[in-house]
Amino acid sequence: MRHPQFLYVVFIHLLYSFISVSILPLEYSRQAFGQIDTLQSAHGRDHSDANGQGTDGIGLNSGTPAVLETGTVIPDSAFIDSLYKFPNYQLDRKITNTAFRPGEKLTFNIRYGIIHAGVAKMEVVEKTTLQDSIPVYRILTTAKSASFFDNFYKVRDSVETYLDATGYFSWRYEKRLREGGYKFDLLVDYDQPRGIANVHAIRYNKEEPLTIRNQEMYKVIVEKYIADVLSAFYYVRTQNLEVGEPLYMSNHDNKKVYDLQVIVQRRETIKVKAGKFKCILVKPRLQGDAIFKQKGELWVWLTDDEYKIPVKMKSKVAVGSISTELNKIEGVPLPITAQIK
Repeated sequence: MRHPQFLYVVFIHLLYSFISVSILPLEYSRQAFGQIDTLQSAHGRDHSDANGQGTDGIGLNSGTPAVLETGTVIPDSAFIDSLYKFPNYQLDRKITNTAFRPGEKLTFNIRYGIIHAGVAKMEVVEKTTLQDSIPVYRILTTAKSASFFDNFYKVRDSVETYLDATGYFSWRYEKRLREGGYKFDLLVDYDQPRGIANVHAIRYNKEEPLTIRNQEMYKVIVEKYIADVLSAFYYVRTQNLEVGEPLYMSNHDNKKVYDLQVIVQRRETIKVKAGKFKCILVKPRLQGDAIFKQKGELWVWLTDDEYKIPVKMKSKVAVGSISTELNKIEGVPLPITAQIK
């Protein structure tokens, strides 16, 4: 039986637009273990003429490395790497961030209808460096089931991203799910200049201590400035949100690359345990007709100020609705402009 991903879906996917969303794989996604003709067919191109020569200057028969489409999945192999041409992106995007800083910690209550289902936390842990020179924010989210649910389905999930502190895109992503007997890790290192997500997916056996049931390593072709589901949310917080002006971005998760549109709908006043706030309501949606299928609806209320703190999130599901509400704010400089005293 497939795992229900209880609180992980409820909170993390709710927050980053995955609750009640099923994503069909990109047309070009393949597990291409060296079968070049399969990849060429997946691209929808014929690179060879009657003599087997490349007709467009791209193709293995011509001796020129093939160019892969965004979303293509290939094995983690140096030999396979040598067969393809990867980009050399210049990462020169610079974004001014006044929304968050190290020390920010937000605590949420998760509810299914009137039932208290658990607690989630989002924390900007520190500003550090990767590869000795890349400044990044290390951001951690956790989801924990309520004690009542612990008795029959204990959840202790964590998701972590290393967010570029200049261009606000992802360098590393770590998802660790511990949900009842389901235990799964997804570890991703983003080679941003070459447009590659290096993925290591690990499924564990139910018993403790953890032993590996199966694992897979592969690469996914991604776009410039690709974001994981967590870094995408923090990127949105750095942006100037105006009603009627949507944001667009490219996201990656596991073997999927997809386009996300964030619709800025209207301004509202929202009251939660952490206080009363002037908010801006945004609605994320997946783009594409044939490639994507989206079910349900999701709304996110952010403070209408420079911080854009998530105050409330709500999604309709098959039966009822799921919501998260801000319970506590720590590490945010006062005053919070959008807070109503």
